[in-house]
Amino acid sequence: MIEVSVIIVNYNTKDLLRQCLKSLYENTSGVSFEVILSDNQSVDGSLEMLHKYFPKVICIENKDNLGFGKANNAAIKIAKGKYLFLLNTDTYFLNNAIKILFDFMEMKENQSIGCCGGDLFDKDGNKQASYGNFPTLLDAVSQLGFYKFYKRYYETKITGGVLNQDQTIKKVDYVCGADMFIRTTVLNEVGLFDEDFFLYFEETELSYRMTKAGYNSILVPSAKIVHLEGGSQASESFNFFKIKVFSKSRKLYFKKTKGFTYAILVNWIFALQSLIMSVLKLDSNYLKKMKIILKA
Repeated sequence: MIEVSVIIVNYNTKDLLRQCLKSLYENTSGVSFEVILSDNQSVDGSLEMLHKYFPKVICIENKDNLGFGKANNAAIKIAKGKYLFLLNTDTYFLNNAIKILFDFMEMKENQSIGCCGGDLFDKDGNKQASYGNFPTLLDAVSQLGFYKFYKRYYETKITGGVLNQDQTIKKVDYVCGADMFIRTTVLNEVGLFDEDFFLYFEETELSYRMTKAGYNSILVPSAKIVHLEGGSQASESFNFFKIKVFSKSRKLYFKKTKGFTYAILVNWIFALQSLIMSVLKLDSNYLKKMKIILKA
């Protein structure tokens, strides 16, 4: 029996993918696993590199860029593992994280846990967001600047990205989508990723469904992984394509979990935030961002 199916979605991140896979094979022991790559029609030589250096990896060659959720689903459907480990290409391991997460999920007292993940760092050893709180109207309002009045509370109890500050195993709303270790039986019960999402918020929505079904998500800090956050995306301050996709997915998340009226209200709040920033910074890019948000 295969204990863990490691699933990686790739889109033109050849060098990151090679680093990720090299780290995976060097650091993983004591657990049986398969690796499935779902490639979104990369044209940067990713597949040639894969076949040359990692011939054991099972490869799905998608005929288009399917996005994150749909590409993951394609791999999940052929996975044989008792657990699914969804891993970003812009990650690499600092220890035997897969074995640590596997042993944790195998504990008898942890059978109600649907998903877990490790502690994330940047390449310099600084903390990265390892987990988050489900998005709310309060989060949107806080980002208008009100968070400054309750900064510590906001950074731990409200924000969508939380930096883990200790080694305590803790229940969270959702773990970062860069390293989701999911019980296959739970996914069979609650369903796969919602393919209405192209990118962003799909892991949050899936975690929301798991929570509604009574399954917890847990952060296991002893599993340590580097996440080069944003490494697989353009990093410009005003990447308008990213803003468009992110805004559309955020609105869709709220529509599916809170209803249409709630989703519209949150959208207006973020549009207002961009309007305020355009005035404060005298930067017309924020007006463009506002228009994109309103059209999402």
